[in-house]
Amino acid sequence: FRLALIQLHVSAVKSDNLQRACGLVREAAAKGAKVVALPECFNSPYGTQYFKEYAEKIPGESTQKLSEVAKECSIYLVGGRSIPEEDGGKLYNTCTVFGPDGAMLAKHRKVHLFDINVPGKIQFKESETLSPGNSFSMFDTPYCKVGLGICYDIRFAEMAQIYGQKGCQLLIYPGAFNLTTGPAHWELLQRGR
Repeated sequence: FRLALIQLHVSAVKSDNLQRACGLVREAAAKGAKVVALPECFNSPYGTQYFKEYAEKIPGESTQKLSEVAKECSIYLVGGRSIPEEDGGKLYNTCTVFGPDGAMLAKHRKVHLFDINVPGKIQFKESETLSPGNSFSMFDTPYCKVGLGICYDIRFAEMAQIYGQKGCQLLIYPGAFNLTTGPAHWELLQRGR
């Protein structure tokens, strides 16, 4: 099967981001992709200062659009970190998956939050605004069983090992790695997992 991994420029205008993402999903499906994955944080700028402003409930505006385009294109759509999810007064970095009929198949909340301080280069602390998830998320396709993580979750081999033990043949980690730690880790960790 063909898997499409989408990258896109994200602006401060949520409706533009959703429209752009759905257009790219349609293009990928038109080229034969059966599973399409959006990047982490595709509907809003990535930064702790934006999470509360862009947060949505699930289901909500962004997930409704993902459901509609998955059904329209008859594909499996991995919604990256579609939205900062608001639930019970907490915010989560959440990835949703929709099947070819538009039904939600999985919802994964990022387990390992990214907190870093590299003096003179980058300081970022997701835990200032986000709460961690606490479960594994998998879904079945006619092609294989898929396990989900989000970005920094890839750093933890145990998660990938558990997915392998549970029969996953594909692991998808939508990510928004930064330019300080990303080049040193992202490609190597993908091969390792």
